[in-house]
Amino acid sequence: MNRCVVRSRRSRTAGYLVAVVVLGIGCSAPPPRTDEEKVARIQEMVAAVEDQFRGVQTLTVAEVGRLLEKDSVVLVDIREDREREVSVIPGAITAEEYEAAPERYADVAVVAYCTIGHRSSQYAERLSSEGRRVFNLRGSILSWAHAGGPLVGPDGPTRRLHVYGSDWDLAPEAYETRW
Repeated sequence: MNRCVVRSRRSRTAGYLVAVVVLGIGCSAPPPRTDEEKVARIQEMVAAVEDQFRGVQTLTVAEVGRLLEKDSVVLVDIREDREREVSVIPGAITAEEYEAAPERYADVAVVAYCTIGHRSSQYAERLSSEGRRVFNLRGSILSWAHAGGPLVGPDGPTRRLHVYGSDWDLAPEAYETRW
């Protein structure tokens, strides 16, 4: 009788080991995405944002770059303090700074950005409903980074980027991300 109990325990232990190995295989992390796959995912997310905010006008990174060359744009970073503390697009101001003196920017394009464009689209939509003309940066800071646009942090130029959360961890491979 003792032999049956021992065999039964061994069988259960072996079964548990098989289950752990099978479950472990299923729980392994997927391989990292390539930059091309990240850009494709960004485009999918941007399309969903633009579908939700059809009335919000957008500008591409290239269009904003041309405006920056002419000093005819102000970038408004509407992300939270903890996100901006990691990095920002050079020269960007906060929503609070813009709203404190919107008349200062009457002669330039006002372009809002966040991580992917959802929050900045909300912001642009709200300000547009108040009679202000505000654009959304298409793909926001993630598209900016993929296009090679510079970022600055507290200590100067950086390759660090706050991406809001794991679903938005789509920065170029050369970047260190946090959320």
